[in-house]
Amino acid sequence: MPINDSGWRTSEFFRLLDAKDEAGLRAQWVDDPQATDEITRGWLRGRIPLEDYFHDNFPHLADIHSSIDGLDVRTWGDVEVQTYVLRQTYVFDGTPTQIVAPTTMIWHRVAGRWKVALFHSIPLSAAS
Repeated sequence: MPINDSGWRTSEFFRLLDAKDEAGLRAQWVDDPQATDEITRGWLRGRIPLEDYFHDNFPHLADIHSSIDGLDVRTWGDVEVQTYVLRQTYVFDGTPTQIVAPTTMIWHRVAGRWKVALFHSIPLSAAS
């Protein structure tokens, strides 16, 4: 991943996620974010559902390790779109999981600070 502002923001986001830092993650989101949820396979829309999701699921998660490949960044004024492949391992309720997921993040600059407006990540099925 390139060492630039966009790459640093994304690295910091995943550092906070891997550390299960709810307060740090909370500060990363716009007021009305949207995200896909791999566990329920649905959408989380709004700050409260997203915060509830982390609060409810973090106790079940352990050993989260995230990395990204092929970061591409497109910026238009106060909107930035990042696409990449997320590679992640974690343990959920004692079950080890490994995913590879094409991912899109949309960042929005609000009052001079970049925040996540959309996190869309859908794991690919394992090859048969």
